[in-house]
Amino acid sequence: VQHLRKSTLCGTVRALEAASLHPAKLLGISDKKGTLNFDSDADFIVLNDDLVVLATYIAGECVWSKANV
Repeated sequence: VQHLRKSTLCGTVRALEAASLHPAKLLGISDKKGTLNFDSDADFIVLNDDLVVLATYIAGECVWSKANV
């Protein structure tokens, strides 16, 4: 996502969608993955403004945090 945003100047939102929503749509799983919509799986990452991963959540539970490294 960092590389895509930097090399194409597409912006943060488009880079994030290219890494989440669009692949989920292509795989036919966008009803549960690739969005933060109600009733979707609660799998997501927390990023800072530089798009560095700060935490990873699976099913709403924090499974990794940079603070714990």
